[in-house]
Amino acid sequence: MNNDLLEGQFIVTRDAHIFEVKGSIHPPSRVVAYLRYVPTSDGDRCSVSGVRYKKVYSLSDREGYLRERHPEYLWYDEVYGRELQTVPLDHISRVLDPITCLNAMKDKGDNATSLERASVRLSRVLVHGANLNWSDIGLSGSQLAGLAASGSDIDLVVYGTAPAKRVVSFLRSAGRVPGLSHYSGERLDHIVTSRWGIDAEWKPLLAAIESKKVLQGVFECCDFFIRNVKLRNELGYGYGDLLFKNLGVRSVKGVVVDDAESIFTPCAYIVQCSQMSTLRQIVSYRGRFTEQVSNRATVVAQGRLESVTVTTTGEGFLQLVVGESPFDYLLPVG
Repeated sequence: MNNDLLEGQFIVTRDAHIFEVKGSIHPPSRVVAYLRYVPTSDGDRCSVSGVRYKKVYSLSDREGYLRERHPEYLWYDEVYGRELQTVPLDHISRVLDPITCLNAMKDKGDNATSLERASVRLSRVLVHGANLNWSDIGLSGSQLAGLAASGSDIDLVVYGTAPAKRVVSFLRSAGRVPGLSHYSGERLDHIVTSRWGIDAEWKPLLAAIESKKVLQGVFECCDFFIRNVKLRNELGYGYGDLLFKNLGVRSVKGVVVDDAESIFTPCAYIVQCSQMSTLRQIVSYRGRFTEQVSNRATVVAQGRLESVTVTTTGEGFLQLVVGESPFDYLLPVG
């Protein structure tokens, strides 16, 4: 079962917690997934079954909640060399699928909310503009969980390398799409502040970066984000083929030599770094780091340094993982 679970899907546990699946590679008896919604009597969101929920935002708050109340969802993985948020297979009650969710929403007609109608219209724009099949695209986020609130955004997920590339090509070359715009003005300032929470000196640079990203923006007054996810058979490796070791927090400077994987979640930037010759790439499991820097850019970054060993060949290299600490960054310089 866990080999079929992909980024963008949600898991509802037997104790009514809702987790978001991360990546497509999972341990044999567990699913790597981050806590997203917590059942609580004072929650500000309510499911169709009457369960009240509260959204947990930061990774540290999610981990703190689990450590205090549900440590069974924290597990040290010898392959990844660190503790992960995971759901044991026997704790899974339901899997919520983005593609199924979007298809059901298309059939709602007049019963759909304004957010749901906008989600379907944006999906149609992408299906027709990027020549997608409806089986390539789905709806994730609060709408998938059935917990959309006032101000919720449109979280789309596109599955497969070829469909993802067509979506990006369409959005970069289509010119003006009716109802769709990049972030600007107050909305851009809000995104930069809420997403990065960074010192004022970096805000102009981050605003310039965020304003150019095509996988996010505004559609018919609704914020949207498109998450591109590779299928499992496109990754070229399985669980245990790579071994990771945590080497602690490091800051690096290098040059991006290949940004082809920058449109995916997880994203990766191939780099050359004179101070660390075996550093191969900067990676992130967080969508906010997609489209962050581009080819030939000199960049500075801070995150968790890992050694990676290919078990079949013994080959080794280093990678920097950004996005799992509020102090992590990846920025162009010069």
